[in-house]
Amino acid sequence: MKWVFAFVFISLFVDSATTQTVRVKRKYCKTYQGEIPKYSAMLGQEMVEVSSMQIDVQVKKDSLYLSIGNIRVSGVYTAQKSTNPDEVVLTLPRENSGIEERIILNTTKKTLLRKGVFPQPDALLSRVKKSKG
Repeated sequence: MKWVFAFVFISLFVDSATTQTVRVKRKYCKTYQGEIPKYSAMLGQEMVEVSSMQIDVQVKKDSLYLSIGNIRVSGVYTAQKSTNPDEVVLTLPRENSGIEERIILNTTKKTLLRKGVFPQPDALLSRVKKSKG
């Protein structure tokens, strides 16, 4: 019986170590802007062209605000290490949907890559510089 408890404890420890969460540094908590390129989607038997749209992402210490056109999504994100040491993967669950937003923060290039939900393509966002004035 002791071995069962030891095995369960060790397996929980190993599982939590592999999905290691990290904190996003304050210098990366900024506003990022980009554009989702135009794409085609199949609706029933009809092919529909979707025009390009502006996308804004505001990363805060513990929350994320995403704006695509007039659609706004916000919530608490989780940050995890990526296989690339210069990247952090941010995941944001969407309300009333089983789909979560996946955003990759590149710390060296200071960019975000929003992984598009099929059939949307990925969108590259650049950090917005503060305007003087």
